[in-house]
Amino acid sequence: MRGSRRTLLKRLSAGVLAGALAPQAFASSDWPRKPVRVIVPFTPGGSTDIVARLAAEDMGRKLGQIFVVDNRPGAGGNLGLEALARSNNDGYTIGIITTAHPINSWLYKNPGYDLKTSFSPIGFLQEGPIMLVVHPSLPVNSLSEFIAYARERPGKLNFATSGTGNSTHMAGELFCQRAQIKMTHVPYKGSAPAIADAIAGVCELSFDTMISALPHVKAGKLKALAVTTGKRSPMTPDVPCIAETIPGFDVSAWNGMVAPAGTPKEIIGKLHQAMLEALAAPNVVKRFAEMGVTSRAMQPEEFQRFILQDADMWGETVRAAHIAIE
Repeated sequence: MRGSRRTLLKRLSAGVLAGALAPQAFASSDWPRKPVRVIVPFTPGGSTDIVARLAAEDMGRKLGQIFVVDNRPGAGGNLGLEALARSNNDGYTIGIITTAHPINSWLYKNPGYDLKTSFSPIGFLQEGPIMLVVHPSLPVNSLSEFIAYARERPGKLNFATSGTGNSTHMAGELFCQRAQIKMTHVPYKGSAPAIADAIAGVCELSFDTMISALPHVKAGKLKALAVTTGKRSPMTPDVPCIAETIPGFDVSAWNGMVAPAGTPKEIIGKLHQAMLEALAAPNVVKRFAEMGVTSRAMQPEEFQRFILQDADMWGETVRAAHIAIE
């Protein structure tokens, strides 16, 4: 009797365990069975949104389900990523992480997520250079001339950016630190007004994404002195990179895809493969070239290391510049 009872208990226990494991296994093997939500933590129409929609559309075709973009702007991108961190980890909600988030992890006391523990990385999408542009009246034609000019006028030059704490602002702060110069940051509510005041001469220079700054350089309204990436951009091969004057300087505005922590590895693998195939699609390659951005092949584990290394670099910059956002 006792033996029969033990056997029954073992069978019941095995059944309960199998039942607990079955839903995840079933969900992983049959995923996706419904549309996938893609949280974009910025407003529609910006470069992050454009890239997310390009990738999402092609990934949806490859996986046989619609990938629906859900824009959740606010708090410098924190609101969207916090919403992602709180979402179910069943593979039906993924999102976009950008340069802003490693920066925000130092700027905000409680950004609403932890870069180390809140997400399962999917992969790297794209990166593009930030461009240092100056008003044509500024009597400099190279980065070394500009640095010498700025050193003679500590604190008197104003650099415009699209807002406090974003990648353009932090690129400017890092440049000041590495070049050993002092300039005054003038934050704007977006790229358009920042560039407009640089063109008008209200600010002597600006740090902005290439997609925003390059049209005005081509029109002769601004002079491009350098790009922030470690290598010159194929779109502007005549514009040197800052690293040619300040060795080791390498900053980009990038973004990638992540899922809530604990998303099954099988699903992450499917998402990663679909993302790689999307990035190789002719329409995506063409659009990236038009935007002046490039991609990198990174496995999910590599992308996680990249995110944390970027956070370490920006932590040093934020502390040195004494920047904080409540």
